[in-house]
Amino acid sequence: MNAPHPYRVLFVCLGNICRSPAAEIIFKKMVGEQGLESLIESDSAGMIGYHRGCPPDARMLAALEKYGYVDPGIKSRPVGKDDLEQFDLIVGMDRENLRALKRLDKSGQWEDKIVPMCFFTTRFLDEEVPDPYYGGQEGFEHVVELLEDGCFHLLKELEKRLNI
Repeated sequence: MNAPHPYRVLFVCLGNICRSPAAEIIFKKMVGEQGLESLIESDSAGMIGYHRGCPPDARMLAALEKYGYVDPGIKSRPVGKDDLEQFDLIVGMDRENLRALKRLDKSGQWEDKIVPMCFFTTRFLDEEVPDPYYGGQEGFEHVVELLEDGCFHLLKELEKRLNI
């Protein structure tokens, strides 16, 4: 008898070197702390393939380390059409990411599973996760705090949905 497949979450930003890998790292740690690794999996990807195979931005890794997170060796990859089918929830960091994801879904078949990250935040007024790439270190730290809030509430939502 086959066990049901884990619920799969994909975090998406533009290049997959700042926001989405940070969300993946934060979310995986939270899932692990709850002992839910066999029930919930996550990954990250970017809308562009420019950074394919690159690690997360060093400034993002520094911000994550400041908050107690360790990079497990994530490498950037672009979103593929198969991702729309293979993941149960696809979480975009900003409006442009969400629009691009919906354009990939030409038939509208997967539209219900494409959601904004800030849908899950409660402590911040941000409507989207800002791209910290062209700013200072404080922008990276704000993104980590925003993602901690969003990932925490996303996990709580999944625990309810999955009855765990």
